[in-house]
Parts: sequence; structure tokens; C-alpha cells
Amino acid sequence: MKRKDKENLKNMGDAELKAQAADLKKQIFQINFKRTTAPVENPLVLRTARRKIAMINTYLRQRELAKSKTAEAKK
Repeated sequence: MKRKDKENLKNMGDAELKAQAADLKKQIFQINFKRTTAPVENPLVLRTARRKIAMINTYLRQRELAKSKTAEAKK
């Protein structure tokens, strides 16, 4: 994944990240569905989509952990 893509993901809000992850999951489903009947033109699209979803989930989890740490520190 390019550095710009990672920076764009970091700067997005939680809702935007979740929406993009849902779109990518839908895209993966459609590609897998088409793959059963005919070969995919570019199979690397699946790999990049899966990796992007993983990156989005990582950023969401990091934010969740940071929020919980700040909540514990305030107590």
C-alpha cells in the first residue's frame, strides 16, 4: 500500500473508515462471486482489498485502545 493511502486512512474518521471497509468487503464478495464462473482479470485486486481492510481495522483498533487508555488515565 502506498504511503499516501496510509496517510489518507489515518486522517479519516471512524465512520468513514467503517464505510470504506464495508465497500471493500462488498467488492471482495462480488469479485469472488464472478471468479466462480470466469477467471478474474486482475487477481491482485483481492489481495490489495484484503490488506486495505486489515489496515482499516488496525487503525480503528488503535483508536479504540487510545480512547480506553485516556479514559483510564482520567479515573
